[in-house]
Amino acid sequence: METLCRSIAPHTALMPILFVLLLSACSREVAPTAQLDPPVRVVSIGNAGPLDAVTATGLVRVSVEAPLSFKTPGIIAEMRVDAGQQVSAGQVLASLVMTDLDAQRTQAQEQVAKTERDLARTESLRVKGMISQQAEQDVRAQRDIARAALAATNFNYQQAVLTAPSAGLILDKRADARETVAAGQPVVLFGRLDKGWVVRAGLPAKEAVKINLGDKVKVFLDTAALGALPLQGQVKRVAGASDPRTGSIEVEVALASTKERLVSGMVARLEFARAANKQTAAASQMSLPLSAVLEGNSGRAKVFVLDASKKKVKQLSVHTGRLLDNGIEILEGLPADAMIVSEGAAWLSDGDAVRVLP
Repeated sequence: METLCRSIAPHTALMPILFVLLLSACSREVAPTAQLDPPVRVVSIGNAGPLDAVTATGLVRVSVEAPLSFKTPGIIAEMRVDAGQQVSAGQVLASLVMTDLDAQRTQAQEQVAKTERDLARTESLRVKGMISQQAEQDVRAQRDIARAALAATNFNYQQAVLTAPSAGLILDKRADARETVAAGQPVVLFGRLDKGWVVRAGLPAKEAVKINLGDKVKVFLDTAALGALPLQGQVKRVAGASDPRTGSIEVEVALASTKERLVSGMVARLEFARAANKQTAAASQMSLPLSAVLEGNSGRAKVFVLDASKKKVKQLSVHTGRLLDNGIEILEGLPADAMIVSEGAAWLSDGDAVRVLP
């Protein structure tokens, strides 16, 4: 028994120490930890980035383009122009073989001469009372018909020589010498240089409705040297209906006079000056990063802004516009001096305290 007591005694002496250590460990486990406010980064309206201009890509064209053709069918005798050639008003472009037309004109001329002789003889007989007035009128009518036929033949003869209606440019040659062409078949595509150059581009309907006649446009040619100034243009026409195939609306921009060499069909990029009214002028300059916009749907979204204390956030509903390269357009709903949460917004709720990172 004495031996057993001696063995228990050392362990009994350690019990108070173990109890103190156990209490110390438990107190460390249950001690509350300091809760840090969620970190966020913010951006101001001024730094949100300007609204991208309305842009489009189009093709340079001569303002007035017209396919020229012969009025009568025939064989092309010669083509005197090539595509890309500038021509003057009245210059001969092409002509038909005249064999048939020469024969038709000779026949018409002879017919007129015959009816003139017939009418002269009839009038002489009428004076003598040998024929009736009705017979004289019939011969006179035949003479008039022959004259009309000759006039038509002369017109066709003139139309067998194709001339430039004004100073212009041959945009395309669609037939060549010795080819047989039908009446009205285009032979060359002609562009009037006196009417200037335009750029035609198709815009989505939501963009086209913002464009007004007379709006200023910057035109950047793909062929322009790096750093070259853009050409100046002005909206000349906005189509009244969309293209049934693409759904786009054609906008035509008239180019100001320039020394740049222009070629029909070359590619140009257009930047339209948005015509904003007073109510949308401020909003049209605002955009936000996509990370700052939450729950976007049907043109509405939510953002978080710092309140007056700069320590808490407030949730606002905003009206969104187009998707941009650097974010999304904000049309309305933000104060001009708002500081918007751009990073960390996904984990916030209205009224949360936050820690703004530099």
